[in-house]
Amino acid sequence: MTAHDRLEQITQLVDKRGFLSVRDLSDYFQVSEMTIRRDLQILDEAGRLQRTYGGAAPINRPTRQMNENLPNQPVETVDELLANRVDVIITSSLERRVDDLLLDRASRMNIPIIAESASLERQASVVAVDNYKAGFELGKWAGLEFGPRFNGQLHVLDLTYSLPNTQVRSRAFMDGLHSVCPQANLVLSINAQSSTRTSYQLARDALTVHSHVNMIFGINDATAWGAIQACRDLAIDPQKMTVLTFGLEGDTMRTALAEGTYCKGGLAMFPEISAPVCIEAAIAAFNQKPLPAHLVTPFTILTAANIEEIYSQTSTGWSLRWDVINSRFEIPLKIKPSINRLPESLPKRIGFIVPFSKHDWYRSLMQFMLEYARSYNITLEIIDAEKEVVEEIEARRRAIAHLAAEQVQAGDVLIIDGGPIAGYLAKELLGKPDLTVITNSTSVFSSLEPDPQIQLISTGGALRRSSQVLVGPTAEGALRELRADKLFLSVSGISQDFGLSHTNISEVTIKQAMIHAAREVILLADYTIFEQESVAQVASLSIVNKLITDESMPAKSRLEMAKQGIKVMLAML
Repeated sequence: MTAHDRLEQITQLVDKRGFLSVRDLSDYFQVSEMTIRRDLQILDEAGRLQRTYGGAAPINRPTRQMNENLPNQPVETVDELLANRVDVIITSSLERRVDDLLLDRASRMNIPIIAESASLERQASVVAVDNYKAGFELGKWAGLEFGPRFNGQLHVLDLTYSLPNTQVRSRAFMDGLHSVCPQANLVLSINAQSSTRTSYQLARDALTVHSHVNMIFGINDATAWGAIQACRDLAIDPQKMTVLTFGLEGDTMRTALAEGTYCKGGLAMFPEISAPVCIEAAIAAFNQKPLPAHLVTPFTILTAANIEEIYSQTSTGWSLRWDVINSRFEIPLKIKPSINRLPESLPKRIGFIVPFSKHDWYRSLMQFMLEYARSYNITLEIIDAEKEVVEEIEARRRAIAHLAAEQVQAGDVLIIDGGPIAGYLAKELLGKPDLTVITNSTSVFSSLEPDPQIQLISTGGALRRSSQVLVGPTAEGALRELRADKLFLSVSGISQDFGLSHTNISEVTIKQAMIHAAREVILLADYTIFEQESVAQVASLSIVNKLITDESMPAKSRLEMAKQGIKVMLAML
């Protein structure tokens, strides 16, 4: 198929289907994603389609026609949602780069945004508890309840997260605790990445080292559940440990609380209330009605003794007692669906962007939002933001690899390090004539092995299965006997103060051997590793000749590289 024919077919497909991603088109035409991006740029400049972030949409088509030949498509991407011109978006703060992209596109399309849990700059309103007030009340309650039991000697492990709202929860909890128990000691505050697995490992390590810890505060159920599992595995006496959660988001922690073993108390945020409030706020924003900057949702502190005052346990799980809720709590918007609303006053589609789809909080919100939206005959489209971020990072890594391959000339002797970008680079090198490649990466070796034009040299050594690279004295010794024109190096941290750093000592030493064996060091790095410091230093920034990265590289890091005379090359998507 000629390039002209491909352009014609892309235009027809996008016009027919309404939106297609770069990956869809790449798979369909069996060409690289970089080729598709170039095609879309040509078609966009010619006014034949609209290039969107991650794909393409037709010109002047407000809604998407679902492709009848592609079943099972309940989840759309951010770009599909925006290309469809959803009427309102409900989302939490994800990360600064994603937030900025979302806000910019939504603003240009006049799509109002309702923030959930954490504020955004250009929101119509945010639906959330008062995090400071709630955290303070939970800390105060914990001090009054457990301070006397331990003679005021409370030693706290704080399992926090990096977002502003979760940082407020941690600070407020300790403020409340100190208000009634001033001698309480914050032993350690750790970013548990809002992950049960990470929380489990960090809590287990912390409790092993700091055995006097007798209270753990989790900023959400995922972190609290990880802490409970660590306590169980370490066989800690439940009478000597208290786990407190900020959330009670679903049945897992409600059941743990009712059992009364490690979890002695929790702050209930009521997803059953937040979900319909979000939908009602979206309807108000769609109608351009004024909303308060913060729609404050209620909370309460629950224990094993009083949980059944608020929730009833049934054969299918815990169910909110709405009669109690309506009598005790103030809800910021009326959340009983109104049959008097005119259809034209209702949005047809609301997009809900979910940052942590595996968390009970978001599982609950999805369930209750879907139910409430259905009562108005509103379509709720859901996107898994975690999945989208992962896919975008991979796209950036492929673009970096493509640009790196363009630096390779016939006759070059290359050293290729391990890592995800190296794997993409190996595929880009296939078909290039007269190359010699030295590598300690088994995946790079396997990718290049079928190409007879590439002379392959393995360093040998001991296999690290987690990263599929060869390490140790054998590999380092082989590199001392070799010289290369270019080294394509990968690390897991780059900072001005600590230079290049990596997570594993055994990989650090072979990276250092690679640096000594190469005449030119080309660093391959996506935006996620800048301003990060890993466990062990590989080398100073001064050893880098070129850096190939993506356009999201922080401006501060770019200036630092320029000061050191490092050539920075940006791979464009």
